Amino acid sequence: MDISFGSGTEYSSHGRENVRGDDLAAVSRADLRWYYFLGALRLSHAGVDISPPWGWVPLFDAIYCVRQVMLFAQGGEGLGRIDFTENDESIDFELDRKRGSLRMIPSYLECEVLCAVDEFVAAGGGFIRGELERVVSEYPSLAGNPHVQALKRAIGP
Repeated sequence: MDISFGSGTEYSSHGRENVRGDDLAAVSRADLRWYYFLGALRLSHAGVDISPPWGWVPLFDAIYCVRQVMLFAQGGEGLGRIDFTENDESIDFELDRKRGSLRMIPSYLECEVLCAVDEFVAAGGGFIRGELERVVSEYPSLAGNPHVQALKRAIGP
């Protein structure tokens, strides 16, 4: 399973991180989730690309959604869906506990992808850690944001 984020889309410059004067250490969870760091979420497995076809997905919304699916996949209280708040599209996840697999069903494509739970959880953790490291290195004041700190603690090393 490959999960990544491309920040070099035509919409990336529309994120609020490009507005001078914002103290990223003080940005609320909701604002961070919906208005900052726009780009393209990429998801693929076994050669099948189920990436949404638009480039204005907020990074932190993608991170929170992937984290929820990871919890869901492990039998926890997470939501088995990645919603795209900027439209009505989504990726639904169905858990097959007997097989230890997730079926991923994007509403915007005519396909389904089956992935082992452990593989999705590992890919999700790597995605979240990598993107948090990237944005904090580009925007050091984010390191002081309590919501970013909570995400780092939740995902672990």
